[in-house]
Amino acid sequence: MGQVDFAVVGRGLMGTACAWHLSQAGHRVALIGPDEPADRGAHDGPFGSFHDAGRITRAIARDPVWARLSARSIARYAALSDRSGLSFYTPCGGMMSGTSDGSLAHVADEFLATAGALGLPHDPLSGAALAERVPMFDLPQGSRAAFDPAGGVIDPRLMRRAHEHLARKAGAEVIATHATGRDGTTLRLADGRSLTAGHIVLATGGWAFAAPLSPARPKMEVYLRTVLLAEVSEAEAARLSSMPSLIYVTEGGETDHYLLPPIRYPDGKVYVKIGGEVTSPAARDGETLNAWFKTEGSAGAGDMLLDALRKVMPNLTIERTMTAPCAVSFTATDYPYIARLDDEVTLLTGGNGAGAKCADELGRLGAVAALGGSVAAEGLGADFTPVFV
Repeated sequence: MGQVDFAVVGRGLMGTACAWHLSQAGHRVALIGPDEPADRGAHDGPFGSFHDAGRITRAIARDPVWARLSARSIARYAALSDRSGLSFYTPCGGMMSGTSDGSLAHVADEFLATAGALGLPHDPLSGAALAERVPMFDLPQGSRAAFDPAGGVIDPRLMRRAHEHLARKAGAEVIATHATGRDGTTLRLADGRSLTAGHIVLATGGWAFAAPLSPARPKMEVYLRTVLLAEVSEAEAARLSSMPSLIYVTEGGETDHYLLPPIRYPDGKVYVKIGGEVTSPAARDGETLNAWFKTEGSAGAGDMLLDALRKVMPNLTIERTMTAPCAVSFTATDYPYIARLDDEVTLLTGGNGAGAKCADELGRLGAVAALGGSVAAEGLGADFTPVFV
């Protein structure tokens, strides 16, 4: 295989966006990562946690850095869809709600304060106005919320495909296998080949910690999470046509959940999706992480999520439920790690449970770093410097 200017290892949301931004700038790029497996149980390589049809999106966040990242990405959704011909964004609105009691009582205040400070369009809601806006939800007494008109749902598979389509059009090569090792800027691939690049971008998500391709192991916690999908009928989906996406704090403030409106999945059925756990096991190595994605998630977590769903949507008519595995990577800084480590490697990882919606901007920042630019000068309020074990 010939040498390329940049090899981006990791064909997920951040990595593919990075490959697009590098290739559109005129660089020869190879994007490396396996296709989504048709049979998860028979797949031997790493998985992508974007293998799903629904992720929440919103410009408003509790932290202004994340809000800026999201707002920049959302502003480019339309152009990305138009250029690729793939529509991945449903702007049904997003609601962030918190209670007035419990350890997370400050959540609603932080959402509202960030929206106000950054001038993000939003409606502050509480009491009767809140209940009238979202009659499908039974939120805890005393809840306050910020309604984000830019919020809604993205299809992460389609968004990734949009970036990859445009990267290919700009000349990028896609190599549908995974990297097993690295010697300088030469990568060993699982299919027996090797590839040499001028520079390598490691955008491998939780595998950056669990199965690192760099001796500098980023300090991260990679948690094995479960999501619940509740199938609903076509009539029930139509009844919920005005439902926004939702982040809400449970009664007493133990944790927060996210909830997505009815989404049609590849099996043709329509599901309401909920996620959010107080605690979940951690993955310390790649074998554990890979094995987790071959399961259906945790039955116990599924029961907890179903209970949470029934409480917040007591009138929801559910046909059946199923669970699915996911993984979330949290960094030591609560921000992504984006930095050119040396002449050989740039690190781009750490979604912190919020990276999907702003993957376009994170990928762009990865390209800035790989090209030797200053991420700190991008005006986001953070420099995204990694912390290592």
